Amino acid sequence: MVRVLHVLGGLGLGGAESRIMDLYRNMDRSRVQFDFLVHMDPAEYARALSDGVDPATYRKPQYFDEEILSLGGHIYAVPRFRLYNLFAYRKALHAFFKEHHAFSVVQGHMTSTASIFLPIAAHYREASADPALAMVTVAHTRNAGVDRGLKGILVRIIRRSLPEKADFLFACSHLAGDKSFGGAPYSYIPNTINTGRFTYDASSREIIRDKHGIPADAIVIGNVARFSPQKNQAFLIRAFAGMRERKDRDVRLLLCGEGSLREECEHLAGELSVYDRVIFAGSQSEIEKYYSAMDIFAFPSTYEGLPGVVLEAQTSGLKCLISEEITADVMITDIAEMCTIKEGPEVWSRRLSKMISEVMDDNGVDEQRISYTAKMEAAGFDVHGQAAEIMKFYLDPCADTVPGTPCGE
Repeated sequence: MVRVLHVLGGLGLGGAESRIMDLYRNMDRSRVQFDFLVHMDPAEYARALSDGVDPATYRKPQYFDEEILSLGGHIYAVPRFRLYNLFAYRKALHAFFKEHHAFSVVQGHMTSTASIFLPIAAHYREASADPALAMVTVAHTRNAGVDRGLKGILVRIIRRSLPEKADFLFACSHLAGDKSFGGAPYSYIPNTINTGRFTYDASSREIIRDKHGIPADAIVIGNVARFSPQKNQAFLIRAFAGMRERKDRDVRLLLCGEGSLREECEHLAGELSVYDRVIFAGSQSEIEKYYSAMDIFAFPSTYEGLPGVVLEAQTSGLKCLISEEITADVMITDIAEMCTIKEGPEVWSRRLSKMISEVMDDNGVDEQRISYTAKMEAAGFDVHGQAAEIMKFYLDPCADTVPGTPCGE
């Protein structure tokens, strides 16, 4: 059995974490095991060292912790990188990889700091006296953009050197690879999902609508994302508020997720007099049931890699309105369409109103929606096939077994 180390910011219910866990659940764990190196509060990390205990002991447990441990994985921790603590961050990484370097692959999903931790991992591979140690490093970009301001500028600078500091470059979309790796060759490995989980289910639709007081004949526009500037929920709320009143049908906006901007978005909904028609449902572990309760999926993000939630929504047979800032790789079925966010929410108001009319005209909606699971599987976005392919790479990364499509050569 070989072990693969995934380096992440945390283990919450996020997009990258969910995609990795989908792979983990479908791995032959008698042959390949996943471990996780995550980032924790620097002060808590220092306190753990002072007390002489494993830093992960003082880390606050997150959503996927319990499942990882039950599957046989290990969770390790280093301090979160904050610029001012570069020396302490590097020291922590050296201490970790000096003790833990028997991995087949170290796969970094944080391109913001991968140019720091991947070379340190490689150093201990090269310093090892064990000739059987064949660990390789992978920089795996999950996003095509960066945050605005100083943080975004620093991330762009830091990740420029990734092609020289990783053995392999993976990208979840062509746009993400092109923007993250500056023209260097990479492998396109699209995000995949467990398509069977997201098949439309009429009983789930009824359960969720009853739970949130949504009338059976109402049209529901949905969104699944953390509340952040990148995900742009404020834009969506403005677009929803800007739709003309429809006397023929009750229309609701269903927002699933948590985040730093949730309270601000709740206030905005109140200011625009639509709070009584906007449902803030929070994060949901059984999100597949919420897709069944929706009729339209709206996703006005400012940047993405290959958003798994858009894959999930299409698998559930939802008409999708997607920001043009997102990669075209996500346009998989005939129910997805793109719309600019640069011209303001009024454009989205008109497009959403048109989609509402189309939903109202549809007949046999249950059968139509169920059919999209097979369409997504046929397009290659089911996790089972990708798990089998990437396992070959994990078992022998030095062989010619790199999954995905080579790009940028």
